[in-house]
Amino acid sequence: LCEYFFINFKIHIFELNSGFIVLKKYFYCKGIEKCTDFWYNYPIKQITKIKMKTKTFKICTALVSLAIFSVANMTAFAASDSTKPSDVENFKGTALDASVKLTWDAATDNVAVTGYKVYYGLKPVAKSGETYDSNKDAGSVLNYTLTGLTNDKKYYFLFFFYDAAGNESGSWAKEISLTPVKGAAGSDKEAPKVSSAVAMNKEQVKVVFSEAVVLPLQDPQDAFTVEDDNFKPLAVLKAEMDKDDKEEKIVVLTTAAQKKDVKYKLTVGIDLKDKAGNPIISGTSDIAGFTGSDAEKPAEDKKAPEVTKVESMDSTHVIVTFNEGIVLGIDPSKNFSVMQEADSKKTLDVLGVELGKNGAGVEDASAIVTTSAQENVNYVVVVSGVKDADSNEINPAKGSGKFMGASAKAEKEGGDKIKDIIPPKDVLNLLAKKTLDAKNYIVTLTWSMPI
Repeated sequence: LCEYFFINFKIHIFELNSGFIVLKKYFYCKGIEKCTDFWYNYPIKQITKIKMKTKTFKICTALVSLAIFSVANMTAFAASDSTKPSDVENFKGTALDASVKLTWDAATDNVAVTGYKVYYGLKPVAKSGETYDSNKDAGSVLNYTLTGLTNDKKYYFLFFFYDAAGNESGSWAKEISLTPVKGAAGSDKEAPKVSSAVAMNKEQVKVVFSEAVVLPLQDPQDAFTVEDDNFKPLAVLKAEMDKDDKEEKIVVLTTAAQKKDVKYKLTVGIDLKDKAGNPIISGTSDIAGFTGSDAEKPAEDKKAPEVTKVESMDSTHVIVTFNEGIVLGIDPSKNFSVMQEADSKKTLDVLGVELGKNGAGVEDASAIVTTSAQENVNYVVVVSGVKDADSNEINPAKGSGKFMGASAKAEKEGGDKIKDIIPPKDVLNLLAKKTLDAKNYIVTLTWSMPI
């Protein structure tokens, strides 16, 4: 009798063939008494060699009825394996044309990893009960190209290992997102090029590339060298992506003080790459010239936004005015607190916030705050966590204001109302169509109401 068979029978399949049980995994026999593969030793009482088609198998002669090796017994063997495969490591992806290429590191298991499974869809899965649209069994490979996707749509991917007993990786891969793009099909082999370089002032240089680029994670300034016509170096102190450039083609360098009208040569090193990982090529495409400037660098905005006025518009709306445009947090209702001046424990619920222009016409410099019903008492608004465009956060000492509440009853009785300074929204889809009728032109205008 062959003892201690593979417990993961879904991987190491047994075949009942004319009274023999064929071990179909890589199998090495030492003499007549013991058979070993790369996991376990199997005591064997009799070894026979047969040829099936063109392949040679080691087989064990059954010394008892084949009924002993029923499916039920095999299932029991499989069920005994409760050890999970290793965690998913280094799950990555590359967007191609109507497809994506996914890669990962090999997993380990106490017996063996059967395969790798990919889940994907057009929506991320972050909460219990949510599911992906589709899944694919990639088999026992370390990379997989998923085809049949739609270009310009973002897909979300999750990944795990499993073994023959159905055990899954202890920790699944972290979800990644990729957007297939027409023409990408792994064909981007073109290196980025330096398109131009220009001095913004005596301390900054704007470098424009032919495509989106990625700076090195560590010491990105070391990827750039600058020297004048006499080969005297100009120190590059800092390199960062231009935060206003949505195409990610522009890098802003901070240098030591330049000299006016001096000709400088900029050279970019191979550590700078494009989105596809192609490094810049040493030669003419990595060089650009620029003329030094003596202009002063504009002073950075270090002044935080301030509340200049707070007024009640009606019984459920308050307008808060700022001295400059602001940026709200992820949950704008958390940026505003409204409480009675006489009793700070009596608060109003903040139900919504909408930005608009202030009295000077500055965009996003006022906030209409929708509140629960007010009373005819004094309130205090405290603003926190809002920033301006330069990320200066509001100072608590300048972030509050008072207003007199307007109850619904006072409104009904004709109480004073604050002047409405918010203009109506622009109409949408305005179209003009002209027709000639009895030698007169008729122009028909159509539009959609703003939302």
